[in-house]
Amino acid sequence: NNIAHQWRQPLSIITTITSGIKLQRKFNALDNESIDTSMGKINNTVLHLSRTIDDFRDFFNPNKSKMNFYLNDTIAKTLKLLEASILSNNIVVLKRIEDISLFGLENELIQVFINILNNARDELIKKELIDKLILIDVFKKDDVLEIHIKDNAGGIPKNIINDIFDSHFTTKQDTNGTGIGLYMSKMIINELMDGAIKA
Repeated sequence: NNIAHQWRQPLSIITTITSGIKLQRKFNALDNESIDTSMGKINNTVLHLSRTIDDFRDFFNPNKSKMNFYLNDTIAKTLKLLEASILSNNIVVLKRIEDISLFGLENELIQVFINILNNARDELIKKELIDKLILIDVFKKDDVLEIHIKDNAGGIPKNIINDIFDSHFTTKQDTNGTGIGLYMSKMIINELMDGAIKA
């Protein structure tokens, strides 16, 4: 279930790209540059799928090697993986990211960002908004790294906000939601990144 949940979006990205290529070919609008760009995106997405398997295989392995990475690069990698679904739904991502490095597990943090941004995207799609926005702020406050992710989809209902990080809690029963994404995100941030996550 965990892997299926993580794979659904990247597989959708691949499907979107290949459908776009077919459509461009049908209308004789396919050129070498767009083929190269599309193949590059598919390759990156497949590499992400492969890394996801490795991430799950040794999810709580205490011998994982942590590394230094810059949050700006990490968020850029995340948005690249989600680019097709964000652009196709006319969502604008606004970023204010301080140049901060972090010592930890970058791939796991990308998983958290994907989970949160996918949830934001899903809610924005439901709304009839002229401007669909996701805001990402990254800054240091009193020697603590803070990452704030917001959207303008209307917020999480108060009657469920305390449950969203529980295992198997989902509001997406009608679309095969597993309730794993935010629970996993909490485990990654709390157990592997020595942090805290809240809504």
